[in-house]
Amino acid sequence: MSQKRVLKVGLDSAAPFPMHSDYNAENFEGFEVDLMKAITELLDLEVEYEVSLWSNILEKLFKGELDLICSAVTVTASRRHILEFSNPYLHFRLCAVVNQADSLLEIADFKNKTIGIREATEAEKYVHTHFPANNMVHAETNRELYRKLQAGKIDMLIDDSPIAGGFLQKNKKLKVGMYLPRTDSQYAIAMKKGDLKLKEQFDGALTTLKENGMYQNIYKKWFADIQF
Repeated sequence: MSQKRVLKVGLDSAAPFPMHSDYNAENFEGFEVDLMKAITELLDLEVEYEVSLWSNILEKLFKGELDLICSAVTVTASRRHILEFSNPYLHFRLCAVVNQADSLLEIADFKNKTIGIREATEAEKYVHTHFPANNMVHAETNRELYRKLQAGKIDMLIDDSPIAGGFLQKNKKLKVGMYLPRTDSQYAIAMKKGDLKLKEQFDGALTTLKENGMYQNIYKKWFADIQF
């Protein structure tokens, strides 16, 4: 009897719930956890998770210390040059999160606001590009970012809409002020450039899960009450 191949899967240490929770928490769960379980069961593979700082995670993939990353990785043109991506498994937008008492009606309302962003993210790139004159406050983790907003240290924060939705479910004092125009984005599983065999396997499994209804069940479980 042959042993199953063990896939080493990279996770962001700043767990982007509801994509996935903290790996070291009592209950490790989330949309990507269920999705990875369903995919690897189809492919008869085992999973071994490894938690890393986001700033280090790509380097580990390049060195071969990881087989893939499934941790809210946004597909971008620049990343396609250095990574192999599966077909997308989630479509979303960037959004601005504010306190309940505040309002945002249009991009012009961002003027003179202090904006919170997480380091090394697409949200950070967006803010630097579109609001270079604004005062920016950086955070290493999502949790730290939302705490800064609650404490009044920033006027708003920019985040991926699924992750913002997860935080807002637990904090009714905050809300999405607006979804940012022309920020349609996708999450996909990132693999080492050239690993076409693994990409083909994962793409096939994702197609099967969408055809048999399993993907839709996982989606509804985690995102039934979250707007993207």
